[in-house]
Amino acid sequence: MELYERNYVLVRLIAPRLREMGEGAYLSRAPGAMPLELSRIEHGRYTTTFKLTYRFSSRQRHAREPDLAIRLYHDARTCEVMSGLLPGCRVDVRRTRDLKEGWRLNRFLERWLGYCLRQGHGFDPDSVSRDLDLPEPAGDRVC
Repeated sequence: MELYERNYVLVRLIAPRLREMGEGAYLSRAPGAMPLELSRIEHGRYTTTFKLTYRFSSRQRHAREPDLAIRLYHDARTCEVMSGLLPGCRVDVRRTRDLKEGWRLNRFLERWLGYCLRQGHGFDPDSVSRDLDLPEPAGDRVC
């Protein structure tokens, strides 16, 4: 549970006003870093679910990697990865009740969020670029 609690704190640091963010996608740009995208935000009474990814673009296709679906539990002050595409994987990883797999996904999230914060990324609905018409990745997802 300590890992899930740390991830909650890290998400709150990178997106302190997450509950105020509406539909669409938000981009965070930090000097010398890849754009970080937060999108598909769904708010429930006790949870917020969203996608977090880097936004890569080339002449051939648009790619998102890692591409994680994350759920915040506001009442329990925890956060977990629900599914996603991790670097080095050829398929989407779905969160199951397997504790080892859950720990691996959430440990990756902890390290990645820490890295993004050190780079200077952050989401504030008043100051980040909002892009409602994002192109979907073309073709199959291949790492």
